[in-house]
Amino acid sequence: MKHPLVATILLVGSSTVLAADPYAGYIYPAGIQTGTTNRFIVGGQNMNRIQDIHFDRPGLHVLKIEKVPGFPYPPDRQRKHLKNWLDGIASGRMEEPPKPSDPHLDEWRSNVWWRALNTLDAGQLAIVEHNLYTRRNALQSTPSMSQMMLVTVAADAKAEPGWCSFTLCGWGGMSAPRPFEISALPRTAEPLYVPPHRPQPEPRFVDLCAGGVILDGQIMPGSTDTFRLKLAAGKRYAFKVTARELQPYIGDAVPGFFNAVITLKDESEKVVATADDAVRFRPDPTLAFTPPQNGDYLLEIHDVLYRGRADFVYAIAIVTGEKHLTQPPPASGTPYPFCEGGLPPLAASPDGVVERPGAVSAKTFTIDSPGPHILEVTARRNGSPLDAVLTLRKKPGAPILAQWDDVTNMVFSGTIPQDECDPMGIYEFQESGDYVAEITDRTGHGGNAYVWWLDVRRPTPSFEVRSSRSTLPLKGDTSLKVDFHILRKDGFNGAVTLVFPENIRARNAVATSGVNIVTADLFFKGKRKEPIQPLTLYARATINGRIVRKPVIPCDEYEQAFAWRHLVPARTFLFRGLPSSSSKRNKGQNGKKGKP
Repeated sequence: MKHPLVATILLVGSSTVLAADPYAGYIYPAGIQTGTTNRFIVGGQNMNRIQDIHFDRPGLHVLKIEKVPGFPYPPDRQRKHLKNWLDGIASGRMEEPPKPSDPHLDEWRSNVWWRALNTLDAGQLAIVEHNLYTRRNALQSTPSMSQMMLVTVAADAKAEPGWCSFTLCGWGGMSAPRPFEISALPRTAEPLYVPPHRPQPEPRFVDLCAGGVILDGQIMPGSTDTFRLKLAAGKRYAFKVTARELQPYIGDAVPGFFNAVITLKDESEKVVATADDAVRFRPDPTLAFTPPQNGDYLLEIHDVLYRGRADFVYAIAIVTGEKHLTQPPPASGTPYPFCEGGLPPLAASPDGVVERPGAVSAKTFTIDSPGPHILEVTARRNGSPLDAVLTLRKKPGAPILAQWDDVTNMVFSGTIPQDECDPMGIYEFQESGDYVAEITDRTGHGGNAYVWWLDVRRPTPSFEVRSSRSTLPLKGDTSLKVDFHILRKDGFNGAVTLVFPENIRARNAVATSGVNIVTADLFFKGKRKEPIQPLTLYARATINGRIVRKPVIPCDEYEQAFAWRHLVPARTFLFRGLPSSSSKRNKGQNGKKGKP
């Protein structure tokens, strides 16, 4: 990366986000060790009036929030003067050099950090230098990357390790939550940015003979980050990259996420191990390696296409022996724990396995009485790499009665959606008896991990409701528009009503028969300000004469690669209420005060 602290955000594609809402993309570094204090950078947009950062787990404390001033584009003479001053500071000369006798000094741009470079610390200087020495690329510059904050966070020594979420909270609203890790392992970040004309820092050295560590970094355009590791012979090391889970979708980049590759080299720089998509269909690589001898090794990480941006943040956890790492971030669509060797554990007692490429796996089942039945295969959703095709026959070798492949979902949900890879269909059985379900892999692959489960059932009408945003900063006099997606199952086509607590007023909160998206206008009904707090929302419907009540799944909508929209699940709804201001009055066209 060679730039420590530049941050940005995902482009959020939801039309329901208020213009005043702050955007948050990530924190760099991606986490903090228990019992330590560190300074992070948060990047995004609409952050001028941020009041606080909300963490949804105890043990984290925000000590200080500092705004990084926006850097204008300086004239050439001013840029040269600033670079000379920075070179002097690097050599120990803190005073500002004389300004040139330039008749156009009044055209120099103003910036609070530029006026006091000798008061900045190393991290702040690295930000200034990166801005001055990096050619501005229109492809890398978007409004959503335009603002930064420095945030100092302390973690209690007894804070429970694991993933949590952070949310920017300001006068105008709240950002979508982003993942953040509390780790028991120590963390180390790559060196700060150094201008190219100065001696470059050596790769960060980490001695792993004594235990595990987490490496934090960012990938900038075309760069490869390198860490020097001291490894012990005969010890088994597991390397787990977290990158896609931190930034699951990028709206204006193809393929729409950071696709990391890691490579391990020995002291002669010979490649001894490498990994790309090591965890089956998941793009974040893992690898396991046992050094044949003691020594120093180079660990490299880069994007598979050598792309890079400020939002290509990563964390590499390295553990030894049988130790497992913490769960992936809570937004993950398949939240399994990492295990050594790079493969997640699979659920127990599968109904079958496609044992080798091109093989057919079959199961015989019994239909007790004629009528419609749902046939549903679960594979990818349980961590299997199988891309299943389901074929129904009366008996082996008999004509095909029906065949199903991918499910066409109304919405994509999860950081890496896999529901559409598992086939499901409905079939009208004309007679009872035994039938055969055959499972093949659509891509012709197979192996011991290609397991599957089959569910055969009568249609059970049901539904799910997913929101387009999980943060609800509600006001008494301004509506917040939120989309709610109704996912209908097994033929359910009835009305669905959104149910809100007493202090929330909602307009357009009913999805009538056949409607799959409803946009609700939400208002705060309370008379006193309410702090940020978790909230559970419900939806109800009448199915077969019975009232069914289900919790709404909180999600946030993101765009991937200019095209696809995804609902990324959040841990909970976050609610904050602000009452109407009695001093405000609407004005008519003639300028007179109207009704409140």
